[in-house]
Amino acid sequence: MPLLGGSGDSPIIPATLNGRPIALYFSHGFDKLYVGNMDGFDTYDTHRSGMITTNGIYTDPQPIIQAGQLAIGPLDMGTPDMIQLEDYPTQMIGSRPLIGVIGREAFSHLAVLVDMPHSAFALIRFSRDAACRSAPAALIGAGAQALPLHGKGLIPVSIDGVARDFVLDADTPITTIPAIWLDPVKDDPADPAGNSGVALYGTIHSHLKRTAVKSMRMGAISLDHMSVYAQDDLGMGLLGTDFFQNHIVLFDDPDDRVYLLPSASQPKKPGENLHFDRFRTGRTSVEDLSGRARRIDRKNRAGQSTGVRSGLP
Repeated sequence: MPLLGGSGDSPIIPATLNGRPIALYFSHGFDKLYVGNMDGFDTYDTHRSGMITTNGIYTDPQPIIQAGQLAIGPLDMGTPDMIQLEDYPTQMIGSRPLIGVIGREAFSHLAVLVDMPHSAFALIRFSRDAACRSAPAALIGAGAQALPLHGKGLIPVSIDGVARDFVLDADTPITTIPAIWLDPVKDDPADPAGNSGVALYGTIHSHLKRTAVKSMRMGAISLDHMSVYAQDDLGMGLLGTDFFQNHIVLFDDPDDRVYLLPSASQPKKPGENLHFDRFRTGRTSVEDLSGRARRIDRKNRAGQSTGVRSGLP
């Protein structure tokens, strides 16, 4: 399938809801299907809710709704549960309502190819017999780096020689890491105001500051001196849209592996800065969190779901 959108946008895939053309973001950093206010759609209240964890730090109960028959390409998704984040407005891409983001659990029995350099998205079923063991690496191409996936989508990344857990989150515009991993962040000369921006997760506003990492490695892939954001309240690193724009990524969740291949991005139309979670840059005030969201004690986060967003019924 083609990826919709343009340069700088998150991966956006075409879909239909009750036969109506729509669009969805895809991010492996999300577990389930999350939607916004669903303005203009008939929805059904299931009278159930999910406890949502954002960035491994905040928890917040949200309603679970349904809105009819979902199809992605030839794949019939049935009538899925949707976790509704009512603070999120429905966006548009062309004439298609961009209703939300679909995460890794929807495709847990398939491999997912996200090829942003060539604006392509694919769902693949690999045979698991010995003769096809090398098929994923062969598909993505020579020079691909294979890494293990563990703990609900985490990959190991070395930051300044220290092993850290990262999520491959194509919805995050710029790769972002917990500020606690770094030395105190100095002001960026390119940002003399010293206030790089704010990440918006509905009513949760989180402070960001632009910086760079000296050494960053994923297996044989070097991202040394990469420009990143440091975020105060974050439980894992987030490899964002900037990473995906220059890498072909194949998620093979049935085999708990991901394949990464550096690739030059092909020319594409300008994007509209389309992301499910939104960043604002520049001089912006910061509200730490809403009255509804509860912060998880960092010392007692064992067993919490990981990823940008995760939900428990």
